[in-house]
Amino acid sequence: MRNPLSKALWSICLVVLGAGLVLLCSVFYDQIGKTIATIVGIVGMTVAMICLFTFLWALFSAIGYARLMSGKGLIARWHVTAGEWDRFRVFDKIRAAEHAWLRNDMHIRDQTPPLGVHVIVGRGNIIVDGSYHSITGLDFQGREINWLNAPADPECIEFPKTYSRRGGADYYTLRVPVPASARAEGVRVFEHYHPKENPVLNPTPARLRRDDVVTLVLSLFVVVVCGALLALILGAPIPAFLVPDSMRIEKPPHNEAVSVVGPVILLGFFIVTGVVGSIAGLWLIIFRKRHGILTKAMWAMLWLFFIGGTLLQLAYLWIKPA
Repeated sequence: MRNPLSKALWSICLVVLGAGLVLLCSVFYDQIGKTIATIVGIVGMTVAMICLFTFLWALFSAIGYARLMSGKGLIARWHVTAGEWDRFRVFDKIRAAEHAWLRNDMHIRDQTPPLGVHVIVGRGNIIVDGSYHSITGLDFQGREINWLNAPADPECIEFPKTYSRRGGADYYTLRVPVPASARAEGVRVFEHYHPKENPVLNPTPARLRRDDVVTLVLSLFVVVVCGALLALILGAPIPAFLVPDSMRIEKPPHNEAVSVVGPVILLGFFIVTGVVGSIAGLWLIIFRKRHGILTKAMWAMLWLFFIGGTLLQLAYLWIKPA
């Protein structure tokens, strides 16, 4: 990520803008009209929520960038001359064409800086030509850090990168040149991130299994909690030692039964999501790979949560009595 601080500032501005639209629609609801106010409010809320996650991502990147630039957690740094960077750009295109997962995760600028490029490597992050990246020596698919000798000129270090996407994952490689004058620093970085040398920074098979167990446990927790809340709303008989009388919900009269439809639908949705997540976690534990259909189902349910919630809100406004 280039210029993470500016991206964080732009993101927080959009968050404030989205929140402002929601507040504006709330204050001038009657003057604007319920349809326009609802649509603008939903747009504002969506922008605020999406940009909030972008802001947090950019903020953490900006903090990591500033810490590494100040020397905190520094492992090694070296300089790549303009001529070496030009040769690296040519080799990078050839290497990226060999396989899809060899595409460079770093966007290489078209113009080589006249003074060359600085490489700064820290514990878990790296800055190359001002571009900030998080790095590990082993991704979740078992790809390890790699050292490229000749014909690479200059030599290169390849860090595996994996991004979860809808229906699967995208695989990239962060390729960084190591000139001959900085080979000792490059070797130190390689040894630091090699899985056999540093298992703490790199996910071992045992750690991967623990992550899958965490996915399963969290999904089951969502199912249990939402199921308990659903039973509480519906007035199911629950032992007094589990739920005191002050927390029990009395059943509404027959003419107000519709008031529990929304919470029941929402909790039911989360229960189904938790069940799908539990099955996906169990599949990962047993077969050590993602299930394509389950992954697509999780993404579909995420979209359904936003789109369905928007449609239900609009329908509620239209059928709500004056």
